[in-house]
Amino acid sequence: MALLTSFALIAAACGSDDSSEADGGTAGAAATTAATADDDDDTSLSGSISVTGSSTVEPVTNLVAEAFSEEHPGVAFSVAGPGSGDGHKAACAGEIPIWNSSRQIKDSEAECLNDAGIEFIELRVGIDGISVITAAANDTVDCLSFEDLYSLIGDEAIGFQKWSDANALNAELGGTGPFGDGALEIFAPGEESGTFDSFIEIALEDVWEGRVEEGHADENFAVRPDYNASANDNVIIDGVSGNEHSLGWVGFAFADANRDVVKLVEIDGGDGCVSPTPETIASAEFPIARFLYTYIDAAQASDPAIKAFVDFMLSDEGQTYVVEAGYVNLDPADLAQSRSNWSNLTTGMTF
Repeated sequence: MALLTSFALIAAACGSDDSSEADGGTAGAAATTAATADDDDDTSLSGSISVTGSSTVEPVTNLVAEAFSEEHPGVAFSVAGPGSGDGHKAACAGEIPIWNSSRQIKDSEAECLNDAGIEFIELRVGIDGISVITAAANDTVDCLSFEDLYSLIGDEAIGFQKWSDANALNAELGGTGPFGDGALEIFAPGEESGTFDSFIEIALEDVWEGRVEEGHADENFAVRPDYNASANDNVIIDGVSGNEHSLGWVGFAFADANRDVVKLVEIDGGDGCVSPTPETIASAEFPIARFLYTYIDAAQASDPAIKAFVDFMLSDEGQTYVVEAGYVNLDPADLAQSRSNWSNLTTGMTF
């Protein structure tokens, strides 16, 4: 509940902050410039742009890059999605000008960049919900609470091979069980994924920290290590869909696109069961929601190809690809802040 509240408060704060309104003129001018940047007949623009990082944000970047390339065929793209953590590592090594993340940069990652003499520009580009999924054929579960998720996936669930193995822990936590005897097969992102970090922070952290304080859980690990981890969301979808009593989590867009083979489980964050939809994610009614980010090496922001690409990404047209990729557009205040960060080359964490 703490993160759900902060998620809603962030949007409210951004919408009412005087400094955001003060930046509105600059951001508005930047938006107008960005929206018309692609109208210029600049077929002579050339160069190459490499983007890596989050597999969740990768579909947005691919769509934007494809549209941009139609107007600027002289610009070559390389877009990869090994994971948010990998993107930040590549940036710290000076290997990449643009990187994506399905979570905000960590203090340790920002410190690494600072030590390397690399300044970064932070952009929010969309909103995603993390969907808890099971096989479409699984009719034994429709809604899970945070306590349920911890009792099945958390540190204290190590060795649980059936859903019913979690019943004693679930009862102690005040969960919604008991669960049946189906084989518990878990498929989910590994530690290199921003989706892994975000899921822990939103869905497991409060319960886990309470159990650590009570002396029941390992303070170093929130998630049981004995599950099928993959950085490839399609591998997770295949694993979940192929095992009737499976459980896992992926970004909403991947789950939504595979509703024929996986079931999107409703989540109860304390205010009742909520199904993940674009509307419930945008309003933060759905308990497991998060912002998506793109970061730019400030030293490379003046590169003509990079400048034109980011201008297009933040334009009104560019933002349509967030929705096309299955995600949710930002609140206008957050989009204005991203545009202001870019037009003013504002560095560091700003959200």
